[in-house]
Amino acid sequence: MTGDFLIVKKCLSNPLVTGTIFLTLAGTTSRFMGFFFRIFLNNVMGSTGLGLYQLVIPLMSVCMSLCCNGFQTATSKIVAEKPQNRQIILICAIIMSATIALLLTIIMYSNANYISICILSEPRCTELVKALSFSILPAAIHSCINGYYYGLKKATIPAATQLIEQTARIGTCYLIYAILSDGGSCFKPVYSIYGIVAGEASATVFSVITIKKDFSYFKISVKSLKTTAYGMAALFIPLSLNYILASFSSSAENVLIPRTLKLYGLSPALALDIFGTISGLTLPVLLFPGVLCSCACVMLLPSVSEANAAGKDAKITKTINSCALFGLCFGLIFTCIFYLLSDFIGDFLFSSKLCGYFLRRLCFLCPLMHISGMLCSILHGLGKAKQVLFVNLLTCAIRILMIMLLVPHYGIDAYLWAMLVSHVFMTLAVGILTCHTAHK
Repeated sequence: MTGDFLIVKKCLSNPLVTGTIFLTLAGTTSRFMGFFFRIFLNNVMGSTGLGLYQLVIPLMSVCMSLCCNGFQTATSKIVAEKPQNRQIILICAIIMSATIALLLTIIMYSNANYISICILSEPRCTELVKALSFSILPAAIHSCINGYYYGLKKATIPAATQLIEQTARIGTCYLIYAILSDGGSCFKPVYSIYGIVAGEASATVFSVITIKKDFSYFKISVKSLKTTAYGMAALFIPLSLNYILASFSSSAENVLIPRTLKLYGLSPALALDIFGTISGLTLPVLLFPGVLCSCACVMLLPSVSEANAAGKDAKITKTINSCALFGLCFGLIFTCIFYLLSDFIGDFLFSSKLCGYFLRRLCFLCPLMHISGMLCSILHGLGKAKQVLFVNLLTCAIRILMIMLLVPHYGIDAYLWAMLVSHVFMTLAVGILTCHTAHK
């Protein structure tokens, strides 16, 4: 009994384990809240309203890629390698990230009509795009602060930030719905974007309040800021390009799928309904178990960066093997669960047989997504962001080409095949790259 207690104590003393546990609990809670929130949105807006909502969400992903994700990852990596310079690293990241965020806010708001008509092919999205632009700056600030804490292997604050953001987002939307219900008005899709803005703003306020204590006795110099900025830019650029590519691919797919379905012969309303079902209902269910792997990925990067800087090759090899095995087993378990319960999940949660059909067809992606995600995080920690970018570029090209060439002839099933083929390629490519890097 004592031996078991010591093993548990040793595991819990590992920041990678405890950080993953904190983030997993927060992420799981947040995703459960998100599931019921999507059911709520589906009920109050309908599948067409949900489709409009899903059309503009990729814009947020693109903006996050440009000014948030790359800086968060870069901050986490550099802070893990140089914790003694952590304050200057964070200040530099916030200044650079916030500058880009302000430019994006201005561009998106002033060109909302053009974006809606010419890019999204949906004039009804103009109001949503304008509202969404106000979420970019707060998202940039609290993303950098999260990266700071990830680098220090303190996941409690980012976990709390995630819960606060989701609570504020859902609470705002429900409050708006309650007020409108009393007045007899309907819930417009733009109100769901107001919830996003409120969530990002609340998360930023909380993050700034918690970080203030770490800057009580800190002095900054222009020279140190300039030196850090050069190092941050060198790491930020390839990391951001990776995130931008993923967001561009997602945005391109979200625009192409309804268009190619129309070319297949479906009506605009039916094409939007199918798109809303697969992107707004099925994929969130499929990605739900990935919260554990994604949380592990967040904590893996600073741990691998630290081990790499210290020359601990044996620890890195052990980490790679453990992550690959865990991703495979974890993914296979949920492949079986989703395959067997797909109809029940579609009917019970969303009253959609189509959702169950898509879930049953796509459940085989689970092991591939989990393995590739964890290996990509390890490769980023090893400084292989450029190689991961090249693999992502090929993966996106495969999926987009298959959508453009096959969906107009074979319908939505061609998109499902595109997902499978691209994920198989991605997993094989990063697996080979990881093995090559680890055994150099």
